[in-house]
Amino acid sequence: MPVSLDQSIRSDSLDFAAIASDMQGNIVKSHGRHHANHIFLKFTDPQVTRAFLRSKLSKMLTTAAKQQDNIEAFRENKSKRFRTFANFHLSAAGYAFLEIDADKIPADAQFRAGAKASIARLADPATDDWQKEFREDWHALVIIANASKNHTAARTRSFLKLLGNAGILAESHTEKGAGIKNKAGDAIEHFGYVDGISQPQLLSDKVEDGKITTENWNPLTPLSSALIRDPGGKDENALGSYFVFRKLEQNVKAFHEAEKALAEQLNISVEHAGAQMVGRFKSGVPLTLVRPPQPYPTQANDFDYREDSGRGSMCPFHAHIRKTNPREKESDRRHLFVRRGITYGKDFTRSREQPTAGVGLLFMCHNSDISSQFEFMQRSWSNNVNFPFSRDNSPHGIDPIIGQGADDEGQNYFTKWNDDATETRLPAVGRFVTMQGAEYFFTPSISFLKSL
Repeated sequence: MPVSLDQSIRSDSLDFAAIASDMQGNIVKSHGRHHANHIFLKFTDPQVTRAFLRSKLSKMLTTAAKQQDNIEAFRENKSKRFRTFANFHLSAAGYAFLEIDADKIPADAQFRAGAKASIARLADPATDDWQKEFREDWHALVIIANASKNHTAARTRSFLKLLGNAGILAESHTEKGAGIKNKAGDAIEHFGYVDGISQPQLLSDKVEDGKITTENWNPLTPLSSALIRDPGGKDENALGSYFVFRKLEQNVKAFHEAEKALAEQLNISVEHAGAQMVGRFKSGVPLTLVRPPQPYPTQANDFDYREDSGRGSMCPFHAHIRKTNPREKESDRRHLFVRRGITYGKDFTRSREQPTAGVGLLFMCHNSDISSQFEFMQRSWSNNVNFPFSRDNSPHGIDPIIGQGADDEGQNYFTKWNDDATETRLPAVGRFVTMQGAEYFFTPSISFLKSL
């Protein structure tokens, strides 16, 4: 029987066992490795490539079942470290190159058209402004990840050599990701803010075991938010997922200068100014929960904005985390997706150096519908000056972090926390993040690869 996708499931359940051996890892749970190489590939000779994917690659990939086994072995001290992780994604160009039958190609319109077709819709830069490696169409993306940088590099070299020896590698490009952490050991991004706290949960273990509280916000989301039936899979429990990749470069100097300028204009602390752009303090504490700069003991995610529905003086409407997860209507949940990004570039967060380029985020996420999830978030939430909708329907600006497109309306900031009367309209700040290139992929089932 097919496992219902209209539910979240436990990792120790029969439903998980029914889907996990034919599903690639990193979808329902992050691979968790500190280093990850993202290898973009172009193949030669469709027939030989299909044979390689069927006989060799399908055996090298980390299934969801194997990923869970590795996690449990690590927890039980049977393994001193996580093993190397690998998964595989095909673009629409890749399906076409491999001459896959039309009825076995995932049907999502945005996936089939490719990321370049969505430039105008998302207000992305023109392809002439993309990093040159992303101006062309890649057939596939392979992610190889490990806790060790050297081990990740060695596995990448041996993989590319294997492709070369098989005679199927026409071209490749590798993007290296490396997680960075603050002094407390929390994962952060290059602006210095703790990242990845508000992650939708496809596996219910942490919630049901009481590790995540859900009094105000329940992060559980059904499998259908990331998974679909793979049309090329072997049976009804062969699942796959649409995978969005975007390279986002961060101008750290410009962001910190904007923080300081806002603080001076509003006569508030730099910490409060930055939090009004992000929606959290650098520690991960949500702005809506605490009067700045009073400390809060946890990176809480169990909150909503019910007490801040007036003008947004606790957490401004334009703040990044409020734009991308409004937490107001139950129907908003259908637009959420699971993020699997990793930072790239040297870690300057503990130095005085403020890079303007060369660092950023390899943004990645899994979707079941690219248009109504990732693209909806970017287009209708982050880029929309009117969202979230206030009581008087007045504009309050784009997302200062990832918002794109024109913003002539400005953004609303507050000189005092939780005091609507102190609202101040200022010219919009942003453009600290520049999209360098993107592509849409599909993460197929193992049985699809074995059937090629």
